[in-house]
Amino acid sequence: MKTRREFLQGLIISVGGASALSACGDAANVVATTAGERGRFYTQDEMALISRISDLVIPRTETPGALDANVPGYLDALMSDWASAETQNGHRAALQLISQRLDSLSGDFKAASETEAAAALSELDSDAFNGDSSLGGYRSLKGYITQSYFATEAGATEELKWVAIPGRWDPSVDIATGD
Repeated sequence: MKTRREFLQGLIISVGGASALSACGDAANVVATTAGERGRFYTQDEMALISRISDLVIPRTETPGALDANVPGYLDALMSDWASAETQNGHRAALQLISQRLDSLSGDFKAASETEAAAALSELDSDAFNGDSSLGGYRSLKGYITQSYFATEAGATEELKWVAIPGRWDPSVDIATGD
């Protein structure tokens, strides 16, 4: 159970992440990336890892998944345009550790079957959120993925069902005395 302080810290980080995403531009301005490409920040291997993890964390269902919303492209833009050198270096080191751990659990995580990759990520996730302090970078990455997804149009409007102006708007309404 989260304390009020932890909840508020998460909310502040979410708002800051959404602000950072908007500073990087919307989906039309973020370079669409795929697992086989190099990003502006990520190497080809890192992009493949980020894409695979993003797809497993938020897969396509009746709503778009993380890859449909170009979450890897957003993360690449965040890291190249917004993150400090210290954040970039820490993130890159975390990706190396995550890759090593996932490869040790699945053989070759990027080439593993969907079932094997999901099982390896599930085990890593369990370790990360049950006290393995060496996996703080994974916890941050998972937060980046989910916050990036829900900041996209697809994540906000289709998954969260966000509506800019809820309800019907009548510009001219008769008002009676006492209303």
